[in-house]
Amino acid sequence: MVTPATDAPLRTGLAPLRSRAFRRYVAGQLPSITCSWAQVVALSAVVVALDPGALGWVVMLQFLPTLVLGPWCGALADRVDRRTLLMAAEAGLGLVAVVFAVAAATGRLTLPVIGVLALVWGTVNAVDTPARRALTPQLVPAAAAPAAAALSGTLMLAGMTLGAALGGLLVPAFGAAVVFGINALSFLVDVAVLATLPIGASPRTPRAPRQVRDGLAHVWHTPTLRRPVVVLAVVATTTFSYQVSVPILVQEQLGGGAGAIGAALAVFTAGSLVGTLVAAVIGRPDPRTAAAATGVVAAGQLLVGLAPALAPAGLAVAGLGWSVLLSTVLAQLQRARPDILGRVMALFATVLLGATVVSSPLAAGLAAAAGATAPFLLGGIAAALTAAVAATPRPGPRGS
Repeated sequence: MVTPATDAPLRTGLAPLRSRAFRRYVAGQLPSITCSWAQVVALSAVVVALDPGALGWVVMLQFLPTLVLGPWCGALADRVDRRTLLMAAEAGLGLVAVVFAVAAATGRLTLPVIGVLALVWGTVNAVDTPARRALTPQLVPAAAAPAAAALSGTLMLAGMTLGAALGGLLVPAFGAAVVFGINALSFLVDVAVLATLPIGASPRTPRAPRQVRDGLAHVWHTPTLRRPVVVLAVVATTTFSYQVSVPILVQEQLGGGAGAIGAALAVFTAGSLVGTLVAAVIGRPDPRTAAAATGVVAAGQLLVGLAPALAPAGLAVAGLGWSVLLSTVLAQLQRARPDILGRVMALFATVLLGATVVSSPLAAGLAAAAGATAPFLLGGIAAALTAAVAATPRPGPRGS
């Protein structure tokens, strides 16, 4: 029997859907995320067919711009209207997808071309990410912002799950060029929906010296913001390499192709989808949630590394833990002051995606030197140690 007490977490988790702006935003994002992850499968299949060892470098090039430009892009998101900036970035990603499609259709999608396009994609995405993260709280009442972050993660992971499965079906049937073309069209839908959101202009911070450094300093000197960033940095650097480790594991350990890669990524994102629903119900998670989620990531990683035959179960568990961890960190960081929120969200993206600059080639190198399960074993051990440290109580007058 559902009582008011047991129903309260559910109502809290779904509160953002009462906002018409948030509902419309969700409707525009789902096709774009789905098709973008179909493109991830297509691109992974193309690169693995050309040279499996190159996949880590391609993924690194996609995320390198976020590491280099992330803080500046966050300051940009604080200075200009976030919806306008996001529309421009989405249009740019659509143009890159068009070039991918044309190159694949004409037989010119070589590794050098892929590297250049991956770098351009990453540069545009470095602008897109902080603008998107900072725009989300603007779509709902302040009390619903943590749940909106969790539901946004649910949306993203639902799209990733559908996209991975869709890519696994479309690439063998129609080829990578068709998938790239479909992704390009999806960005048109997203831009059109963003243009119709019933919201006002974003708060803007005038240009001033030291804005990037001031944002970083604020996070560093605020324990409730610094601690989740440090946990995320360690875990992301050692485990967030699934775009590299999963395709290599599927091809070399399990003997699968594009369809199997898509299925494996879909299992991971399906587990992540369950995790975001859990995070949405939790509502306002605390540091203990982050420690527990990191332990779940460790368990999933170790299961894949120690028992590859159980890889689907391990990937699902790791995905669940990862989504709870990301939602927890994001909810904590979105409590930053509104005037610096863009810079704080850029730091989140820089840590998460920038860590991939290290983890992707590291995973590829470990797989080449010690086998396809080695990246999962390293990540599992690192996540387990991080969970143990994060769970240790920290005395202090501020209680944070």
